Amino acid sequence: MEASRQETKPVWIYIIFRKNHCSGHEKMTVNISFDGPIFWNRQVAYIYCCSCHFDEHEGPLMSILHKFEQRVERVCLVDKPVDYPFLPDSLFSYMAKCMPKLQFIYLRELDLEKINRATVVELANHKHLKKVIVHGCRNYEVLQDFRNLPQLLVVRGEIVGLKAMIGDFEEYPHSDGGGSQGLSSESSETTSELDEAPVVEVATGP
Repeated sequence: MEASRQETKPVWIYIIFRKNHCSGHEKMTVNISFDGPIFWNRQVAYIYCCSCHFDEHEGPLMSILHKFEQRVERVCLVDKPVDYPFLPDSLFSYMAKCMPKLQFIYLRELDLEKINRATVVELANHKHLKKVIVHGCRNYEVLQDFRNLPQLLVVRGEIVGLKAMIGDFEEYPHSDGGGSQGLSSESSETTSELDEAPVVEVATGP
């Protein structure tokens, strides 16, 4: 933990939810990439959880996030297909309150029913948060209420440059760290272009 706090590199965190047909889905696995040209300017943490065991994984997950919270710039939470609303409001409130350098949140195929309006206001008031991308999610209407979250971008289908911005990963990646090779070396350029894009709701799929 102490070494993590002394590091200065920005941190990107991928929280990927495996399904119960995957071997070892009940175990939480963590892979952290430190070296190689893609990671010279950042650390990337891949955290593999299971939605049906989230009650067991939540405590260890929060402990890991706490280690990196002062350096986290990007958080991606990815599930497929959409499951029941297992993510608590407290997780999103924690990101808003305790990650001062957070710039980007990507949510894919999640049921966001538990997010409350107070948390949306906290996210909207975050000094550095540029984008909250909601991609193929369910029950995200609270994020749209009264247009209180100007950083919101709702995506249906796919948008050009999205994979380069969030990195690439398998749908159900192995827990051996193989996903760390999926980040595009061009991600910084593409991200810069998308960060300047206007925040709008887009519908690109059928």
